[in-house]
Amino acid sequence: MNFHPELRRFITALPVAHRGSAFVFRTSGFPEPPFRRYTRTLTRSIEKKGFDVVDLFGCRGFDTWLPLRLVGGIRKGHPDATDIAAARAFAEKLRARTTATA
Repeated sequence: MNFHPELRRFITALPVAHRGSAFVFRTSGFPEPPFRRYTRTLTRSIEKKGFDVVDLFGCRGFDTWLPLRLVGGIRKGHPDATDIAAARAFAEKLRARTTATA
């Protein structure tokens, strides 16, 4: 229920400056729980570094978090073709928005 530590360290190490736009892309075995909004935490960290987070994308992904590892993980086969198509549509929407404002 968090982003990879290397990604978080990378963002923390960035100097503060106006940088432009960014987006957050995540996969997870479960929906983000209301008691642990890790996407919001990462988004705020990115914004504090000078980025404007314009959108978020999430889909199911193979998850082997500790208790799930005992049963071989969950969401095997994800991201699947449908998830990839949704990611492609997300990217195309971002590109169209960027092109329209440029």
